[in-house]
Amino acid sequence: MYSSKSSPAGWLWTGGVALAVFAARCREVQLYAGDVPYLDQWWVEAHQIIVPWLQGKLSWTDFFQTHHEHIPVWTRLLAWLEAALLGRWDPPLQCTLNAALFGLAAGVWTGWLRRVLPLLPALGLTALTVALAALPHGWENSTWGFQSLVPIALMMVIWHVRGSFEQEVNSPKWWLAQVAGVGALFTFGSMWAAPVAVVITVFWTSAPGRWRWLSPALLGAIGLVLLLVARAHQPPTGAFTQSAGSLQQFLAAFLLQLGWPSQWPGGAILMYLPALLLALQLRRNAAAENVDRIALALAIFGATQAVAFAYGRGGGYIGFVSRYGDLLSLGVMANAFALWRLVHGRRSWRPALVLLSLGWLGAFTTGLQWISTRAHTEFFHGHADSWAALRRDAVKQYLTTRDSSGISSEAVRAILYPDPSGVTSVLDEPGLRDLLPVSVRPDGPRARGDLVSAVALYVRVLWPTFLATAAILFLAGVGFTAAERGAARPASPEFSPDRWRVPVLGGLTALAGLGVFLWPMPLEFHGEKRWSHMLTPPGVVTGLGFLITTPTTYQVDNLTGGASLWPENFRNIFYGTHIDGPGFKGRAQSSLFPLNSPWLVIPYAGFPASRGNSLRLQIEDKAGLPLGELSCPGPNPVEIDFWSVDVRAYAGQQARLVFYDGRDDGEGWLAAAPPQPAQDAELGARLHRAWALERTTRGHDNLGVIFVFLFILTSLLAIAVLRQTREINNRTAAVRQ
Repeated sequence: MYSSKSSPAGWLWTGGVALAVFAARCREVQLYAGDVPYLDQWWVEAHQIIVPWLQGKLSWTDFFQTHHEHIPVWTRLLAWLEAALLGRWDPPLQCTLNAALFGLAAGVWTGWLRRVLPLLPALGLTALTVALAALPHGWENSTWGFQSLVPIALMMVIWHVRGSFEQEVNSPKWWLAQVAGVGALFTFGSMWAAPVAVVITVFWTSAPGRWRWLSPALLGAIGLVLLLVARAHQPPTGAFTQSAGSLQQFLAAFLLQLGWPSQWPGGAILMYLPALLLALQLRRNAAAENVDRIALALAIFGATQAVAFAYGRGGGYIGFVSRYGDLLSLGVMANAFALWRLVHGRRSWRPALVLLSLGWLGAFTTGLQWISTRAHTEFFHGHADSWAALRRDAVKQYLTTRDSSGISSEAVRAILYPDPSGVTSVLDEPGLRDLLPVSVRPDGPRARGDLVSAVALYVRVLWPTFLATAAILFLAGVGFTAAERGAARPASPEFSPDRWRVPVLGGLTALAGLGVFLWPMPLEFHGEKRWSHMLTPPGVVTGLGFLITTPTTYQVDNLTGGASLWPENFRNIFYGTHIDGPGFKGRAQSSLFPLNSPWLVIPYAGFPASRGNSLRLQIEDKAGLPLGELSCPGPNPVEIDFWSVDVRAYAGQQARLVFYDGRDDGEGWLAAAPPQPAQDAELGARLHRAWALERTTRGHDNLGVIFVFLFILTSLLAIAVLRQTREINNRTAAVRQ
């Protein structure tokens, strides 16, 4: 086993990393954090804790109230301590403290890496940790004071997992690790995953120590009960409605989160393959090193967080969310650790493992670069100053004049708090305004906590100095570490034969292959071909043309692609009134086409159900006399929908599509694609379901890549096992002869 003795090298290494992460987070706070609390802070911190404290009614039970799926005790405790001891409810101060907590978490983790690994892999994994903790992909956790629960959760999860394996059962340090597991339960609702990961790892690896699993199993059960209680008290609107609404939606969100930070198709299997391979090597291996068990447990924890985020938020948005990245990063660090252990331990597979390492690093670096400089990070950085100013001006206006019009405006409600009365009732509380930063309070006497805020500002401004100091400390730590001699390191992983490896990988391969068939057109992985099959299948009305029939300044036949849809080649399937924007008003109609089927299915988009707009099917006889008119009932689709029209009563006649656009605002457009003949209404329903699943086809594409990847890996492993078995049989036969 490795040495646990402390040394100057350890303190310098840990301190350098902690200070570097603190400096980077302080920079983010100084540049982009606002000085007004927003969103959940007005309820969780102010209504539930600070206001009752100011009124002398605060009870210890108030700290344990549920909030969506969570019970954020530590967030409430910190908010109360800052108000009671420092006289502050100051977001930049909160963010500065959070930056210190992030630095502490990164420093402790990398200090452990320094102790258990040789110098070069310790340096590599430390650099990866600093990149994950310092880059601004986690801007939400850096600039929102409410997110103190994230670094606290990280520290407690790491403490719990490490202590559960490194310490003897029932020793004082082992019990402290279990206490850390309890503390983690009062951050996020998904923190039950940490003790459950320990239990799974204990049984999977046959970890020694009687009843080592019992306490983590109890903690996991308690965490699940707390989660169920929180969900039971969750309001039926808001975050609750973001739960994944279908298996396909869940799989799409889960596989994306599992591949964080990579968005490559199949990124999930690439990012988690090191932990999977290490897990296969550790099965029923009682002699395994505890460092490998820790890596496996943290990887399981990271995967479980991907499950939790996909289930709880996959219905609202299938993509990366800034505040979740720091928790998913534990899985990334665990897989990087596992990757080094695999390369270190298996010489015969080293060339293949080196290729895996290069692919893993490529997926990681490109993904981290994207989410740290583009995507939501770029959008937030571009709007942070204006949002902060809007919040500050609205609150200052109310504190000065008691005029809530600013707080009630739609623009401010979206970035401050949806319920203006919730803000005003807090600001009306005597003593509350003195807790706010001086930049928010109108002219008035100085408050008790102003000096604390000024010191925190001075600290944040010094971030370049802290960064330079961090580099000096860390380089000194590297030098002292290189000079150390005789430090014990964990032995290479034992790679004994296991007949279950091929069946386990084969089972995962089969699941990925079967999952592909959850989507329509399962073997079609080209999005444009799927769209073409749904929107312009064989038999669709061809030769359709549209003309504007009312006086207009627009070109009368310029309706092709007149739909606010993306991508452009998909948009050009439609005809619509979104001509250089939604400002067009008037009437447009298509050329006539014959009615040769009982039903028509018409793909449509825009706002046909808005007042002043209408999408209609006008029917005429062969002589051009009107026979009837059918109107699309809506609804207004988010992207497109399919209108099933019963035209059985007009068999053999002819029809045209007509657009009535009577609006010039954002809802002032509508569009339709060429009608599709149908025998019944079921075609429209099938197309509606298929198109709804197009939002989730990221999961379909991921499963396709994962299936191919696992199929190749399983085949290679099966060949290796057969070859190994043949060699053993040959040696046995030779001995008998």
